[in-house]
Amino acid sequence: MAKSSRSKKSAKKKASAQETLRRRLAEQRKEILSLYEHDLRVGQEASDEGSEDIVDRANNSYNREFMFALSDTERQILLEIDEAIVRLDEGTYGSCLNCEQSIPKLRLRAVPWARYCIDCQERAEQGMVLES
Repeated sequence: MAKSSRSKKSAKKKASAQETLRRRLAEQRKEILSLYEHDLRVGQEASDEGSEDIVDRANNSYNREFMFALSDTERQILLEIDEAIVRLDEGTYGSCLNCEQSIPKLRLRAVPWARYCIDCQERAEQGMVLES
């Protein structure tokens, strides 16, 4: 009976931790979507401003490109957050997609959508990890 009670408590604790993580990922996703929508509006407003001065047009073009580049980064993080939620649902969250070792909890706390352990992340940044 004691083992059954302990395993039920452990299962509840794990479910609670997963729910907390799911909420954190959802909050991060919402925040990034908000930033993305803001950047998109600013970029569109910059392209709508009419100016005859070539320097102003160059500045507007640079600012627009900068905003859209930020948006690309935010979109990539959104995709990684969505993938993390899928891994959470599949029970593979917290395992490196390359070497299948556990990703350290500190790394997951810092970057909850992390796909790789630190070593494999460094390899991925050098192009030495095949993306799946």
